[in-house]
Amino acid sequence: MKNHFFPRQILRTDLRGAAGCLLGLLLLLAAGEALGAGGAKAALDAVVSVVTLNAEGDPLSQGLGVVVGPDGRILTSAALLSSGRGAIVKTAEGDKFLVRRVLHWDFFQDLALARVEAEALPAAGLGAPREVKTQDRVSVGVGQPPALKEARVAGVMPFSPRLVLLKLEPGHLDADLGAPVFNARGELVGMLHAFAGEGEKSRGFQFFLGRDRSHLPVVKEPGAEEAPDWPEPGEGDPRVRASRLFWEGVAASLSQDWRGAQEKFSAALGQPGPLPEVYYGRGVARCHLGEYEAAGQDLEQAARALPGYALAFLWLGKTRERQGQTDAALAAYGKAADADPGLDEAWFQWGAALYRQGDLARAQEYLERAGDDFPQAGQRSWYLGHIALARGRPEKALTAFQRARELDPTFFPPYLEEGKLLLEAGKYQEGAQILSKVVQSNSQWPLARFYLGLAYLRSGNTAAAWEQYFALKKIHPELAIRLVSILEKDY
Repeated sequence: MKNHFFPRQILRTDLRGAAGCLLGLLLLLAAGEALGAGGAKAALDAVVSVVTLNAEGDPLSQGLGVVVGPDGRILTSAALLSSGRGAIVKTAEGDKFLVRRVLHWDFFQDLALARVEAEALPAAGLGAPREVKTQDRVSVGVGQPPALKEARVAGVMPFSPRLVLLKLEPGHLDADLGAPVFNARGELVGMLHAFAGEGEKSRGFQFFLGRDRSHLPVVKEPGAEEAPDWPEPGEGDPRVRASRLFWEGVAASLSQDWRGAQEKFSAALGQPGPLPEVYYGRGVARCHLGEYEAAGQDLEQAARALPGYALAFLWLGKTRERQGQTDAALAAYGKAADADPGLDEAWFQWGAALYRQGDLARAQEYLERAGDDFPQAGQRSWYLGHIALARGRPEKALTAFQRARELDPTFFPPYLEEGKLLLEAGKYQEGAQILSKVVQSNSQWPLARFYLGLAYLRSGNTAAAWEQYFALKKIHPELAIRLVSILEKDY
């Protein structure tokens, strides 16, 4: 099942109950192979265990974190630290340190930047802000004491310029809150994130969130002798409530519960300081619900609030197309492509809209820009095949249709076009083989049966051709009459 929330995502499974899934925060997007021995040791040395304490100083909960500065700066889960009244950090060497201050809370991305009473701790480097690719290898901190476990990026799902969902495999890594993720150079590229929500946990999937290094603030600590500062955010804190509602909206969207998603995002917008991502999420939900005018308003608000929000422009284009506002849709697709030239679906939607307008030259240019690494890549090749046909290049069209079905075997229009071209080329048996696959999966598709009947007739299988005629009589009498006139003439 294709998810319609994240255009470049690879996820094709139902995530009902995803509100209980584990998610992760990628501070920086970076590609990489598996960690080498040197990189692995450096990364593991920076991983720490984090134990939160209750008011009496007793252990309350446990997770992981990572040292990001030799001056004792630690990144870990905001949910983990906010669950207690204090915390102790244990290094790979067994040293224990008290967390003195939380320098920065971010409940939206479940991140806490804290400082411990230590100096010269081995710190992880921060990865370069490059895009994570599907099939990249990463290493995740797991267990107590921590170890590194290799994982593969199985899907990349952007949400905004600062948030990207990644699907990692194996599906369940047994990672605790705050578990760090490293690239091949041993640089920190992510941390495990958990969001609170209703519903059953999906044990087969873990997700990670991505954004750039601008998330890490430049913090000047007031003074070394100052008493510990430990905020106690709770359920009543509007930051916590807004974040909870936002991720519940994401969970509903992943399950394609668009009405539920709209309600959660609307509730999140009722909290102070609404986030651009919440407008985007509600806009997508409203678009799926057919509330196009309201969807457009939300998506425009998201684009205004967060510069470079390519996905907001992309969905604004889809919304305007569904309203019949072609020029506005083309303008929105153009803004999406300008904001993020690597967003393949923006080029695809722009090119497809131009194709439908008859602008084949620009349509071909933009469709070719889209590449093959996105869910609608099969449709992209199908459009390119039709452009080749319109320009009298059947061989190029045949190649495009073949590529389309390779990219998406469940998208059947290319099979039909390929079968027709094979018939025109006199390759009747090959055409019959391709068209029979369409009929087997789409028995009620009359055009496929019509051309399959012709392919059988031309290849000498008259009995099979008549079978297609009798099937057509029930589903499309007009095509059945056309086919029988050809059969009786040749008979």
